[in-house]
Parts: sequence; C-alpha cells; structure tokens
Amino acid sequence: MVRLFKGSSGVVKFTRGFGQRGYALPDAPWLVVAWKELLEAFRDRRTMLNVVLLPVILMPVVISLPALMLNPKTIPPKILVVVDDPGGMDLARRMKSLRNESGALVTVVSGGGNFTNLILSGEVDLIVEIPKGFYENVSSGRTGELIYYYDPYGARSSVAMGIVQEVVNQYSEEVLRERLRAINVSEEYIRPVVAVAKQITSTGGEATTSDIITAMVLPMMVGLIAITGAGTFAIDMIAGERERKTLEALFTNPVSRGQLLMGKFTALTLLSLVSGLATLLSALIGVLFAVSSASGYASATAIPQLMEPSRLLYLSFGILMTVALGGLTGNAVMVTAASFAKTFKEAQQYVGFLTLVLVVPMIAIPYAPQSLYPVLRLLPVSSLAMFARDMIVNPGELGAVISSLAASILYLIAFLWLSARMFGRESVIFG
Repeated sequence: MVRLFKGSSGVVKFTRGFGQRGYALPDAPWLVVAWKELLEAFRDRRTMLNVVLLPVILMPVVISLPALMLNPKTIPPKILVVVDDPGGMDLARRMKSLRNESGALVTVVSGGGNFTNLILSGEVDLIVEIPKGFYENVSSGRTGELIYYYDPYGARSSVAMGIVQEVVNQYSEEVLRERLRAINVSEEYIRPVVAVAKQITSTGGEATTSDIITAMVLPMMVGLIAITGAGTFAIDMIAGERERKTLEALFTNPVSRGQLLMGKFTALTLLSLVSGLATLLSALIGVLFAVSSASGYASATAIPQLMEPSRLLYLSFGILMTVALGGLTGNAVMVTAASFAKTFKEAQQYVGFLTLVLVVPMIAIPYAPQSLYPVLRLLPVSSLAMFARDMIVNPGELGAVISSLAASILYLIAFLWLSARMFGRESVIFG
C-alpha cells in the first residue's frame, strides 16, 4: 500500500446500509495523487456545477434559443398587408393564407396609415403595401412594385420578410408563365444558361446540410472544449496549491515530482474528458433541437444524417482522441503557464492569454482554404482540429489522418516535457 499522508493506510472504503464494501488503491503513487485530486475536485460543488451541470443545461439553451425565438410557429410575426389597389387583393389573400402555413399573424386592410409608429412601437413586425397601379402594371406586362416597411434592427422583421417573399416569388412566377404562354414562348427561352452544381467528395456521395455543418462546427467545438475544459483545475493544482502551501506537504510523502505531475495530469485529463464529452453531447442535442425547430423536421430524422452507422466508429474515435489529446495538450500548456505564477490570480491572467492564443487556430480552421490544410495539419493546436475534421470528412485518406494525428502527438510530447521541466524547478514548489 502507498501512504500518501501521515497516518493513512491508503485504503478507501465506502460504508453502505447493509455493511461495508471497500477497495484498496494499487501500489502506484501517481494514481494515489490522481485519486486525491479527483476527490478534491468532485467534493467541490462548484466543480460539478461548472464541469457537468452548466454545460449540459446551458449549451442546448444557448444553441437552440435563437432558432426557437425566430421560429414563426413559436412567436408568430405580425404582418400587416395594406391594399391601396383593389386589383392586388388576390396577392393579399395569398399572404393571408400564411397564417395557416407558417403561423404568421397576417392582417389585410385597405388604405394607408402611420407606418412609422406601427413599426417602431412593435405592434407590427412588417408592413406590406400594395400601392395604386400595381395590378395595372402587372397585367400590362410591366413591373408591379410592392413596398416593405420594416425595422432593420429587428430580427423578426427579417423573418417576416422571408415568409412574405416566398409568396411574392410564387405569384411572380405564375404571372411570368402566363405572359410567356400569351406570346408562345417557353420558359427555357428566357433562361439560356442554367448552372448545375455537382458535389465532389472523397467518399463519392453527396454531403447533406447536416454533414456540412458537422464538418465545420464539430472539429472546432471538440478542440475548444478539450483545451479549455479543465483550465481552472490546472491553475488550482499548481498555482493554487503553491499559494495554499499544500505542494510542500505533498513532497513530505514518498512520491517523486514525476509521479506527482503524472497523477495531476491523469486527474486533469479525466476532468477534461468529463467536461468535454458532457458539453459536446449537450451541444449536439442543442443543434438537433435548433434544426428541428427551424426546419420543422423531427430530431429523429436529423440524427441519422449527423451520425450514419458506417461513419459512427470513425466519428466516435476521432472525437475521443481529439478530446484526450486536446485535454492533455491544453493542460500541459496551462500547467507550464501556471508554473510562472506566484498566485492563483496571476496564473489566471497567464492562462487567459494562452487560451486566446489556443482558440484562434480552432476558429480559423473552418474558414481556411484547402491549400493550407497540409500546413495546418503540422502546426500546433490546429493539427488537433484538422485531425477531427479528417476523421469526419476524409476518413479514408489515411495519409491526412495519420499526419494530423502524429503532429498532435509530437506536440503533446513536447508540451508535456516542457511542463515537466517547469514543474521540476524549486521555485514552482516553494515559490
């Protein structure tokens, strides 16, 4: 058995109602250190709140709330159709039918009014005016003009305009077909060139909208969560313990600095995995809920698009490896930064700057040109995001997957070596 503290047998027991059940930790000092760090972390209620509960509760809300608020069926936009031309009543009736199709609250009136006050007071989100002469222009082959009155800063005005524009486009196409039939001209005559887009993917199949969103968002999200997941714990385990003078007490026990650092990294990695996977799962739930709210499709139909059975193994492996590598890399960098700090607050300042530096490459990955991919696979931090992207988009290209994975592992080894060197300094232990 390993005695970490004086008077301790190293045996951990849980008392149950029908007796005692216990187990002993193995004879490994680093594992005892890891167990000690995990116990301290999970005994703190703030840990459970920040690492698990807040991400699980808040992430779906943050992601799905905008789509939910802008969904016409959740909060129907108020649309006022003002008909100044009796010939435009047919178009007005089509707009009024939007109440049944999209849930929008459409009111049709005749004559003008004070449009400015109605919009600025929030009584109406959009006013559509069908002015005099509209039907005469349309029926005589000219262009009929509609006037939209809206709030440029109001998102609901934009949603209402999009809903109305679908009806207007449909009405315009019907008028165009009638004009073409009247002069015996086909629709192809006025469309001499049509562009047909064909996707080129490594798998040979077509990518759905969910696939594209997943490829753009998931690598960045996984990398950011992995790197920043246990940042607070990394600061507290080095600068915090040094400020509380508990690091010195640890070294009074038979445990080397390497074993102590290994135990701390083990605990940090487990905390990163818990935080990363909990946040990632809640984010995926939020994305599925947002998609179903915005498009009307059930979440059950979006899940197979995001995770096809043939790609589930690659996707799961990529996510787990990225979270693990990202957690270790981020923790190693943060431990190195915390080693320079004398207090917890000072370490927070260092780590805050480093977190920003680590976040920038993750954010840039989805927008980087393809010509930079070979370089990004070999750069620190960005190699993690590229590895996650390669596992999602290019699972069959082993060269790309191996290069990004190898670069990530090599940088991890370098950061771990640097953190071990810094942790070995006397000033880190004794301030």
